[in-house]
Amino acid sequence: MRKMAMQRSIIGVLAAALAVIGVAPASAAAGAGAGAPGTLKLGRLTLHKCSTGPLVYCGGMGVPLDYSSKASPKIHIGFEWLPATRVSRKHAKGTLLAVEGGPGFSSIGTEGAYSAMLGSLRRTRNLLLIDLRGTGGSTPLDCIGLENFSQIQHQFGSAFNRLVANCGSKLNHRWRYRAVNHGQASGGFVHASDLFNTANSARDVSRVLSAMRIGRVDLYGDSYGSWFAQVFASRYPGQLRSVTLDSTYQVLGLDPWYTTTVITARQAFTHACAESVACRSVAGPRGAWFRIGLLAKRLTRRPVTGETVTPEGTLTRLTVTVETLVNLVNNAGFDPVIYRDLDAASRALLQHDDQAPLLRLAELSLNFDNSNFPLPVFSDGLYFAVACTDYVQLFSRTASPATRAQQYRAALRREPRGTFAPFTVTEWTELDQYTEAYSACLNWPKPTRLIQPIIRRPPLVPPRLHVLILSGTLDSLTPWLDGASLVGRQMGRSARVVRIANLTHVTLQNPDDACPARIFQRFIVNPGGLAHENTSCAAQVSPVHTVGSYPLRLAQAVPARPTKGNAVGRVALQAASTAIASVGDEISRSGLLFGGSDLGLRGGQISFSGANVLRISLHNARWVANATINGTATWNRATDSVVAQLTVKAVGAAPVRLTARWRPFGGQKQLAVITGSQGGRRLAAVTPAP
Repeated sequence: MRKMAMQRSIIGVLAAALAVIGVAPASAAAGAGAGAPGTLKLGRLTLHKCSTGPLVYCGGMGVPLDYSSKASPKIHIGFEWLPATRVSRKHAKGTLLAVEGGPGFSSIGTEGAYSAMLGSLRRTRNLLLIDLRGTGGSTPLDCIGLENFSQIQHQFGSAFNRLVANCGSKLNHRWRYRAVNHGQASGGFVHASDLFNTANSARDVSRVLSAMRIGRVDLYGDSYGSWFAQVFASRYPGQLRSVTLDSTYQVLGLDPWYTTTVITARQAFTHACAESVACRSVAGPRGAWFRIGLLAKRLTRRPVTGETVTPEGTLTRLTVTVETLVNLVNNAGFDPVIYRDLDAASRALLQHDDQAPLLRLAELSLNFDNSNFPLPVFSDGLYFAVACTDYVQLFSRTASPATRAQQYRAALRREPRGTFAPFTVTEWTELDQYTEAYSACLNWPKPTRLIQPIIRRPPLVPPRLHVLILSGTLDSLTPWLDGASLVGRQMGRSARVVRIANLTHVTLQNPDDACPARIFQRFIVNPGGLAHENTSCAAQVSPVHTVGSYPLRLAQAVPARPTKGNAVGRVALQAASTAIASVGDEISRSGLLFGGSDLGLRGGQISFSGANVLRISLHNARWVANATINGTATWNRATDSVVAQLTVKAVGAAPVRLTARWRPFGGQKQLAVITGSQGGRRLAAVTPAP
C-alpha cells in the first residue's frame, strides 16, 4: 500500500505549515552546525558531516544482498544521523529511528517532517534515518521502464504489467555471486527479485544499529514503514525502546482483496458531508456514498470530457470515466481535498450537468496524487519488489505466469458482485497498481525461496515494549477496521490504538492539527505511561470543511446569512458567499499545485506568493459564470487565520466590496465574518467557513 503523493506535498510546505501545530523544524534550532566537527564516530562507523542547517551526518555500511550465501555480493545501506540540537551526544535522551512508507520512498527524503514530529524533543533527542535496501541512498533499484513511465498507469494495464515483469527479470541479471572454493558458488547471477523483502531490510537495519552502538531506539513507521516496523519489532525487540505505528495495516492475515478500503470509504464520504455545516445543509437526506453510486452509473453510461486546469495552472482536456472515479475514491484515503470536493462535484454533474468541478478535481488528483516521483525520492522497482514478494496475492506466487493468470481470473469470478459496490470487481481491481497491486505482479519472477516477514505468532512483541498505534478515521488506505485494531491485538497487551477523528493517511504528517503530535511526543517521553495517556483530543479534531455546492450561476448560490445592521439584499449576500468559497477553494488547492498560479473554477487568474503567510491574488476569478472576483486574501499559517478583501462584480448588480475573516481549519461552528457594502448600503453577514 503505497503512501501516495499527498504526503509529499505536505513535506514540501511543512516548514511553513508546522507553525499551525506549534512545533519548530530542526533547522530552526540548528544554527551551530557550521562549527561541528567534520566527522563523527559512532560505534564501529565513521560518519561525515553532510549538512549544517540542520546539522546532519551521513554514513553507510555494506551488507550481504543474499544473507543465505557466503558468496553474496554486498549492497550499500545509507543513513543520516541528526544529533540532538541543544545537548551533547553524551547527554542526549535517546534516538528516534523513523522509517518511510511506500514501499519505495527514501526515509532520508522525509527528514523535515520527522524532525517536526518530534518538535521540542529534537533538542534532547537524536534522529536516525536509514534508507531501506533498494531506496534512496541504499542501492536504489532503478527499473528504467517504470521510472520513466509518465502516463496514467491504470489506462495501460497489460503494458504496465510487462514493465513490472521486466523489472524483476533485470534484477535477476544485475548481481553475481563471488566465485568461492569447493564449488559453493560459481559466480552466477543472484536471483535478486525476491531479496529486497521486508525481512532482509529489517536485518540490514539491525546490523546498522548494532554497528552504531547507540542503545535502544524509539522506532516510528508510517504506512509501509509501519508494516516494516511490525516486522522489525517482532524480530529484534531487544533493540527497541518503543514503537509507533502510524496508519498501519496487518502483516499477519492480510486480506488480498483489501475490502475494508471500500467499506471505510462508504462511511467516510458520508461522514465528511454530514459533519460539514455547508454540505449537510444542502445535500439532502441521502448520504454522499449514494451520490457516488449515481455518479458511477452516469460515468459508466457516458464519461465526461471537457477542458479543465492542470496543477501547473494551464488548460488541458480530460476524460473522466468510472475507472477515474475508482481512483478518486481510493486517493481520498490520503487526500482530504477529495473528501472536501467530490460530493458537491457529483451533485453539480448529476443535477445540473455541470462538468467543471468534477473535471478539475480529477485532473488535480490524477496528476498530483498519482504522480510518479523520480529516484532517489521513490523507487518504483523497490515498490514492486516488496509488493510482489511480501504482500499476499490473489494467486500463488510460486505458480507459473500462465497458472497465475488463470487463478487471478478465477478469483475475480468468485468474488461476490457487490463487494465493491457501486463498482464492479473488475472496475475496482483496475485501479492504479501503486495503490493496490492486484494484477501488476502476475509476471513477476517466481521466487527461489519465500522469506516470511514475521516468523512468530502473536503477541509479536514482549510486554515491556510499548506500542502506540495511530489511525485516522478518514484513512481508507490503511483502515481502522482490520488495520490498526487487528494489529493492536497482534502486537500484544502493551499496544494501544488511538483513533484520530477526521484525519486521513499518516496522521503525524498532517500539518493541520496538533493532536497526533502531542500524543506521540508524550509517548516518546514516557512509553510506560501509554495505557493512561490522555488522548481526548483525538475525538476533537475539526471535520473537513466539505464544500456545500458548486453553483453554476449566482442565483443558485446559497446566500450568506445576514447579521445585525445588514442592509443589502439577497444578490449581494450570494456574491459574498461565492467570494468566500472561491478563496477557500484556492487555499485547499494551494498545497497540491505545481507552481504559483491557478485558474478559477470558471475562469480568471489566481496567483500565490509567500510561505508562512500565503498571499492569494484573484484577478477576474469566476466561482460562478456571471460574476467576477478581484482582490487579495492572506492566510497566516501560524494563527490559521484568513483575511480577504474582495470586490465582486455581478451582471446587472452594483459591485459588492467586502472584508472577511475566518479560520480554514477551525471547528465547524467557526463562521466567516463578512463586512462591507454595496452601493452605499452596509453588508454584514456570516457564512460557514470554507
